[in-house]
Amino acid sequence: MKIRTLQLISIAFLGLFFAGCATIVGGTSQTVSVNSNVKGADVIVNGETLGKTPYNGPIKRGKSTTVTLRKDGYEPKTITLSTEIESIFWGNIIIGGVLGSTTDLATGGMYKYAPATLQIDLDKAQDEKKGN
Repeated sequence: MKIRTLQLISIAFLGLFFAGCATIVGGTSQTVSVNSNVKGADVIVNGETLGKTPYNGPIKRGKSTTVTLRKDGYEPKTITLSTEIESIFWGNIIIGGVLGSTTDLATGGMYKYAPATLQIDLDKAQDEKKGN
């Protein structure tokens, strides 16, 4: 019985050691709001269309995430989201969970988008401005 309990505790410890704290606590995506002066513009994240403005939904976390807004009659606009490192990520390093922090890095769980609410305004296309 004692050996079985010790095995279960060991497995639980290894699971926590190998898993990334920031990934477990914060997940690999974050809810982000994207607003624009143009309603119904396509919201494209890293090449994948997620919805239309106003958009409020999950975006996979990562260091270099781009958001593009596109709508007929307007110039498309692309921005790179600003990120910060999740504070819980440092817990992995402090307690010696190098493998856990590697998991957080690989999954993007170590990052959070700041700000998580974006205002991206589109300009009329040049042809639209000329009246063509």
